[in-house]
Amino acid sequence: MKRKIATSAGGEITAPEPMKSVERELADAMEYMISEMSARWRNQIFRALHPDTIEKFATQDSSEALSRYGYTFTDAQVGNFANVFLSMADKTRRKLVKQFDDKRLEKLAKKMTGKVDKRNKSEFYRRVSEKIGISSQELEATEGLTFQINAYQLETYQWIRKMRDETMQDWTSNTLRMMAEGKNLPDILSQFDGMVEKRKGHAKMVARTQISTFNSLVSKTRARNLGIEKAIWVTASDERVRPCHQVRDGKEFNLAEGLYSSCDGKTLLPGVDYQCRCIAKMQIPKMEDEQDGE
Repeated sequence: MKRKIATSAGGEITAPEPMKSVERELADAMEYMISEMSARWRNQIFRALHPDTIEKFATQDSSEALSRYGYTFTDAQVGNFANVFLSMADKTRRKLVKQFDDKRLEKLAKKMTGKVDKRNKSEFYRRVSEKIGISSQELEATEGLTFQINAYQLETYQWIRKMRDETMQDWTSNTLRMMAEGKNLPDILSQFDGMVEKRKGHAKMVARTQISTFNSLVSKTRARNLGIEKAIWVTASDERVRPCHQVRDGKEFNLAEGLYSSCDGKTLLPGVDYQCRCIAKMQIPKMEDEQDGE
């Protein structure tokens, strides 16, 4: 149930901070997924290619060697390293999608965002309650934002699913490119190991950003549900603040739109950019002046 709040003198509340513990938990989960996927990819593809180098696939012996790992190929595929690799990659991809299936990833997203939502809800209404005198329990009971929160949770799930699929696509594309460049198997393996480490780092960074983004979006939604439409951008005020976030510091903006800056050409909310530590100070509106004699 949407309700509008106000105070005689106005006021402000600081949006709840993202949960660092959940940021780390999701980051660890993403690193684990990449690690498990890379181990299986290495064992079921590159280990099967290990009998020699790429040149091995120019002979009939290649199909016999690969058959020991459960792979079979047509005569047209024998001697064509790229086709052999693609067949193996497709088989391994299907196994990994089964291991990290959509239901598992959706459950993970709901678990992580559920923790953030529970804490955000409790803390947000506690801070509002202190300003307007209405109990936080009453505010929580009349919220009615299940549909919006579910949509934000789904967005997190879609990101995790995309990370899974894009990781395997990147490994496949990069290996094919190296084959086209005439690289041998040791070179390909070395490149693959480097990609795995970079992918882990990227997944962990985006996981932290995703939790921060979810927290920022539910704060915005709860504020607007109470009739709070304005906020002030506040940075962490240290040397790590990005220049384009620094120029936003102290500026008021509309919560429905975010804050635009020509510095980066983006319209943002605090906390939704990569590893953004900025926060929003929500502006509680003043009560309308009563008209004497009317």
